[in-house]
Amino acid sequence: MDDGNGTGDSKGPGDKVAHEQSEAQDKLGYEPEVREVAPAEEEVNKISSKVLEWMALQGKVSESGAAAGSCEAVDPEFTTYYVVNHPWSVHDVQKGSFAEAMANLRKELPKNGWKITKDGKMNTKAGNPEIVAVHPKTHHTLTVQWREKRSGDLKELITVDVDSRCYRAPKGTDLSGG
Repeated sequence: MDDGNGTGDSKGPGDKVAHEQSEAQDKLGYEPEVREVAPAEEEVNKISSKVLEWMALQGKVSESGAAAGSCEAVDPEFTTYYVVNHPWSVHDVQKGSFAEAMANLRKELPKNGWKITKDGKMNTKAGNPEIVAVHPKTHHTLTVQWREKRSGDLKELITVDVDSRCYRAPKGTDLSGG
């Protein structure tokens, strides 16, 4: 049956959206929440601020903010679905503070609703310490790596990566910014 749009397609626009959502849910294992980009980015920035506070580090923090990017699993073209990512680091910290920061996270993350899913060595030649955690309610993920041993004359630092799960942008949102 033709839907009258001249394409010969019997599915209307509503059916197409429902099919896309169903396909995304099948691939991701959850139904992506429809969410505006700016509040999702702000939430990730707030999580990053909390993580820095919990680490109790005094040092130089890289200048960056959370940004929306492609939800590769379902929308590599970055048209409808997105994730929010905020990678940052802390360096030029007083000696010994890095170990304290990791110990602080081991205490603070569970106290604040996070579940630590990995606390051990990175799967690299250097085997630097790594903590990976997930927040069961918000489904944000956190990866903290203490780059203690680095090649050459590179100084040690802690890298932090806060990620959201995939969201669906509200209808009419131009994710590409164009």
